[in-house]
Amino acid sequence: MNTPIPILFLDIDDVVCLNEKYGGYDVIEAVHDRHADAKSVFRDVFNPRACEALRRVHDAMDGRLRYVISSTWREAFGREHIARAFHEGRLGFVADGLHDVWCTPTASYRGIRVDDIAKWLDEWHAGEPFAIVDDTFSGPSLKPALTTAAHPFFGRVVLCQENVGLLSEHVEPLVEALKRPVIPVASR
Repeated sequence: MNTPIPILFLDIDDVVCLNEKYGGYDVIEAVHDRHADAKSVFRDVFNPRACEALRRVHDAMDGRLRYVISSTWREAFGREHIARAFHEGRLGFVADGLHDVWCTPTASYRGIRVDDIAKWLDEWHAGEPFAIVDDTFSGPSLKPALTTAAHPFFGRVVLCQENVGLLSEHVEPLVEALKRPVIPVASR
């Protein structure tokens, strides 16, 4: 029997893209070959420290990790373009690990991160362990999962600080969540 591959729901802004020199709008221009210095955009859009922390999570899972993009970037990019941005921006392992259903829904639950992720899980989850990494600006709807043991996402959420992003201190909680089996609702 194959072991299910864990899933990481990944926000981008204020997690790996801190909008220091470049941000999402620059990437839109770069992936469409309209930016004057696309190489610089791809080189500098993702924060190196945050990329290293995400790489450590990925490596701790022996590379067996699927990514589902929960970021607003999913509204501006198709799979091919977001994969290009990740490949050219030091996050090729994310592009290579995108789940077949690579992003959370954008129409019916737009704007409320907890609902977007819950909708994806309702439709596509096959019992895999999962974790969610978001930020305090985009993910306030996920805050109850940090403190309410009865919340279905309890122990599976890391919220990064705005303008700080993913840190090494976030690696262990994410890995623990990704290695912890999901208990079916009926068994709780």
